[in-house]
Amino acid sequence: MTQITNNTQVDQTNQIDQLNQTGRRNSDIDVNSIELMFATLQNDLAKENRDAAKGKIEDIKKAQQEQKQISNAVVELRNAITGMKEDSNITADKIEHLNDVIKMCEGYGIKLGFDEKQLKAVENLTTAIKNADNGQIEVSKIPGINDIRSTLKNSEINYNTKHYPNYTNISTRDLFGVKSVGWKHVSVNDAQELIDNIRAKMNISVASINSAITSLQNKQETIGSDTQQEMLLIQDLMSKVSSYSQGAIGAINKSGDTLTAIVR
Repeated sequence: MTQITNNTQVDQTNQIDQLNQTGRRNSDIDVNSIELMFATLQNDLAKENRDAAKGKIEDIKKAQQEQKQISNAVVELRNAITGMKEDSNITADKIEHLNDVIKMCEGYGIKLGFDEKQLKAVENLTTAIKNADNGQIEVSKIPGINDIRSTLKNSEINYNTKHYPNYTNISTRDLFGVKSVGWKHVSVNDAQELIDNIRAKMNISVASINSAITSLQNKQETIGSDTQQEMLLIQDLMSKVSSYSQGAIGAINKSGDTLTAIVR
């Protein structure tokens, strides 16, 4: 009877030891799982901040490109008025890449002061040139052709070109509605010369140019200030990336130590 009791006690003790061992193993596995989850979270946060930093870097690149374009526009405007007085006027043909400069200024709400109708005539003729077929432009398809005719006439802009009237096939006369000869097209060269004639007639004061330069420079300074702020944000994001990455590595190492202890 005593022997049976002793055997029963031994079995119970063994069972308790087994339960304790199992509990320790389960506890180790739970800890290990939590560590891996934490590592995953840290890694996700590091990636999120890294992606955000990359986005900021792309924004800075675009801002720097914008600053460069503004700088080029300022240089072109300054070159156009070099040595001139505030109350003097300059013609549009003095400004290199006029259309690009005008569009940039307009994008920032800056008006150079050129005649809007003349600017529109230049824009529409430029579009017509781009859409020309074999060097010829169908007059009826020129955007705003009637407004162009009116602008040329009211502004007393010379519509003669080196091709007119000696050019026997295509003539700019059709732009003024001279239909008797039956011409329906103008050449790309004639259209370009018309653009040059319009620009030679367009004028703007030096004071207006200087005002535009000041506005562009102010915009450039604003972009530069914003860029500095973006760079500080990038530094903060990269600091977080480093912190989260270290946290992930630490959690993985801790998980590895736990696994090693389990194996042992």
